Amino acid sequence: MGDRARTVRLPGTDWAVWEDAVLRSTGFPADGLGLFAAPECASAADAFLAGRGSEDEFARALDRALADASRAAREIAADPLFREALTWQNPAAARLLARLAEPEPGGGMTGKELRRARHKRRARESAVVRYWQRYCGKNDTIGFFGPVTWTRIVPETAPAVVARPGAGLVRSRRIAYEFWALEAYVEALLADPVVAPWLPAGIHPHLAVRDGHVLQPGKEPAPLDEAEAEVLARCDGVRPVAEIAPDPRSLAALDRLVDDGIVWRGVNMPYNARAESVLREHLAAIPDPDARDRARAGLDRLDRARDTVGAAAGDPDALAEALDGLDAEFTAVTGVEPRRRDGQMYAGRRVCFEDTVRDLDIEFGRPVLDALAGPFGHVLLPAARWVSAALADAYDAAFRDLYARLREPGADGVPMPRFWDAVQPLLTGPDRPADAVAAEFARRWNDLIGLAPTSGDTTGDTGGRRLHLRSEDLRERAAQLFHTDRPGWAAARIHSPDLHICASSVAALEAGEFTLVLGEMHNAWPTLDSAVFTDRHPDPDSLREAAADDIGRQFRPLYPTWWPQYTARIAPVLGDTDHQLAFTAAPGADPERVLPTVTLTVTDRGGTLEATGPGGLRRPLREVFALLFGWLGAEAFKRLGAGAHHPRVTLDRLVVVRETWRTTVEGTGIAPKTGAVPEYIAARRLRASLGLPERVFAKVGTEVKPVYVDFTGPRYVSSFAAMVRAARDSSGGDVLVTFTELLPGPEDAWLEDGRGRRYFSELRMQIRDPRRPRQAT
Repeated sequence: MGDRARTVRLPGTDWAVWEDAVLRSTGFPADGLGLFAAPECASAADAFLAGRGSEDEFARALDRALADASRAAREIAADPLFREALTWQNPAAARLLARLAEPEPGGGMTGKELRRARHKRRARESAVVRYWQRYCGKNDTIGFFGPVTWTRIVPETAPAVVARPGAGLVRSRRIAYEFWALEAYVEALLADPVVAPWLPAGIHPHLAVRDGHVLQPGKEPAPLDEAEAEVLARCDGVRPVAEIAPDPRSLAALDRLVDDGIVWRGVNMPYNARAESVLREHLAAIPDPDARDRARAGLDRLDRARDTVGAAAGDPDALAEALDGLDAEFTAVTGVEPRRRDGQMYAGRRVCFEDTVRDLDIEFGRPVLDALAGPFGHVLLPAARWVSAALADAYDAAFRDLYARLREPGADGVPMPRFWDAVQPLLTGPDRPADAVAAEFARRWNDLIGLAPTSGDTTGDTGGRRLHLRSEDLRERAAQLFHTDRPGWAAARIHSPDLHICASSVAALEAGEFTLVLGEMHNAWPTLDSAVFTDRHPDPDSLREAAADDIGRQFRPLYPTWWPQYTARIAPVLGDTDHQLAFTAAPGADPERVLPTVTLTVTDRGGTLEATGPGGLRRPLREVFALLFGWLGAEAFKRLGAGAHHPRVTLDRLVVVRETWRTTVEGTGIAPKTGAVPEYIAARRLRASLGLPERVFAKVGTEVKPVYVDFTGPRYVSSFAAMVRAARDSSGGDVLVTFTELLPGPEDAWLEDGRGRRYFSELRMQIRDPRRPRQAT
């Protein structure tokens, strides 16, 4: 066991900062965003719109910009690093975009064929732009095009940063199987009559047995006959079927239990990065030599193909061939197609994925802590604590109303499955308690910083573009507006800000010449508890000890594989002692920790709602549901930039809110336009009407992530226009479109590699509240 992760004091406060932090970064240099910029074209378009230039001059400038963009797209599509990144993400797209190296369409074609060929080529160039803006501008932690590194916050370090980049971009690579691929392999083993009897079986985690009946959420208890009861008593998730059902009578009973959805067969793999090791342990423990060899043979085949993938790093053609080889082996071994969720940018589609560690040693020193102390210690952290307490109180009240409606006359409580189902609209519905908390938080924030609300908006606008404030001046008022004595629940002690550091170079940052930008405030949410980060840490056990000390034992839902935006790659892994709330069939149940909701009851004890269960369990209901409503605290901070226009708000040296503009798909004026000229003219008019800078991040309401847009570049414009039209066609013209100033910009990207190229980066920290929530029973 390693040493417990240490904390350092936030200067002048009682708050503690985890010494361990994560630096996320891009894998392509920041200045790559400029390859599709065309300032001369923008000038010509603006002159034409103002009546100072001719349409012919603009048309010629646009033709030159499009020709330059075509050359840039060809060069990028031919770049081995880009091809490798795209091959990992979408091999089909990599092959398609490689065709940009072919000669321009021309001779021998009819007019219709030529138009079609040119349209396809433009579409491929726009696709290059979409991928390129992500690789250069987004701190996505995946593959070598989003490497991660653990860093330390060291207050004894005098400079703001000490950075020692290595010779390469990445220090280490790990290629792992996707969870769904491991599940498919287990399914193939279950189809093997030699292996299947030696795999275990267990009761689904959301079920329980009581008095000869199976308790099931939302259903009447199901009676068990004598053979089924005997078999089910042996289904512990460890013993193989050969021991559970050694004769035809018990095997028939087991088959009935499987068919009825009561028992699973296979391997109970955790839904996180440990799944592969658990599978290997189970297969190695099979006592029958023939079955064990057969069970491991297919995995050995896949491993050899995966090793070939790993050896192909750095060579896009070899990588594509190796991935095809792994796909072929996977289908041969499992009988399953090697892809899923085709067309989704943020999804695990392939058999395997790659994670990397950046070739960098780095520490952040006292000047960074000093810059955080005032804005966070005086304003943001008290506000974050208030949000957590307000959320807990709001859901306490909503839970009490729900309990009163659900409790039957004369009943001692409400069965948890019934309460669980009834709670879901409070978490995801249109009138959530969290929305009222977020609105009140925005009102108090505006009061604090002096922004008067405009009609219909929760956030006001001074009419200016910059608002500079001193945290010391706001300290007393913030303490009044956000007064609360402690956080709302156990995990609410931890707040995780994402920080961008603006500096012109490492040397400038070392000298203290920097500005901080709050990218996102993960309020009451320990975001470092994620497999994608934790598995890269040199001593994960120290993080587990720190989480146990700071947070304690939580109630964590046991998520099924179909749960939206939740994957094994990002699963939390630090809470080894957390209760697992099982509400549906899901992998990874630990018999020592699992709590089926059918075994729990919601009761009222002296005016406080509690969850009671086996072994005398009794805990406040807010703690049971805290992880389901707690993540909504981050949404409260996202509301700070609401309104048609919101100025940049800076506290001391920290930009808390970037300048933001809002309109709708219809309001952009771009949706009805098609073709390079109409799109570009519409984009220039949009920029002028809203007062946008040339470079922004744009978030269309139908999309998961924002995209980079440079309004001078016609290819950036056409890519954004296509997104706007898709939103209109799928969801109408009222879809919200949000523009946010680009801060930091490429000129502020200080993180350098060994060759001096500069990259965007993001520092993710965890800050601990000195106070704990009220003592839980």
